[in-house]
Amino acid sequence: MKPSKPGLPGPAVKPAKPAKPAPVQPSAYEVLFTFDDGPRLDTTPQALDTLAQYGVKAVFFVNGVRFAGKGREREKARELMRETIRRGHIIGNHTVHHKFLCGKLGPTIGEREITENAELITEAVGQPPLLFRTPYGSHCASLSLTLKKLNIHPIGWDVDPQDWRLQDADKIYDFMVQTLRTLRRPRSILLFHDVQPATVAMLPRLLKWIQDENVARRERKQPEIKIIDYNYLLNTQPPGLLAPSRAG
Repeated sequence: MKPSKPGLPGPAVKPAKPAKPAPVQPSAYEVLFTFDDGPRLDTTPQALDTLAQYGVKAVFFVNGVRFAGKGREREKARELMRETIRRGHIIGNHTVHHKFLCGKLGPTIGEREITENAELITEAVGQPPLLFRTPYGSHCASLSLTLKKLNIHPIGWDVDPQDWRLQDADKIYDFMVQTLRTLRRPRSILLFHDVQPATVAMLPRLLKWIQDENVARRERKQPEIKIIDYNYLLNTQPPGLLAPSRAG
């Protein structure tokens, strides 16, 4: 490089870019377990037993078509919902028939599907559902208007293993382990289906893995995976306001 002449400025020197600060890790990565589409008489009790073994409290979003009406099986389903509440979980509204509420019929059937299921749940367990999840996580202008009218914030999710599609305990487990191992959100809502036998079969392995993973993380002084309950969703107006309204 040639030296600059007297009185003339030297070559421009670009200032060094400040180093980006390292992302701040949370004290723990919080996860909430939620289950859709029940109750189912053979699989939901197994899920409840596993959750009890590990002290986990979850949200069960139910469909009225599974427990409404007369008959021994329907009464067993309603009793199962009452048992779910006795065990410390909460029942959420997932509509009567699990129909897509953003299709052509959505504006016509949406409010009825939601309010009738709320009535069925209230009749079955003695208390109204405080949380709602729209079928398929659907989101559209007409449904938003309906939910605003009913003062409802829909509960979405952050992690979806698509257990309904996989229907394979090993694949669901592998997906969840990989996802939980690399969590970046401070808090995540997990989506499962207690009507899927493979999910219920996978659940003890997953909870045991979280338990063992936390032991290793404590030794490495890394943030643990903390399973939380649903109370933070109930302390907003409307309930669930801090939750994602759709998959994300």
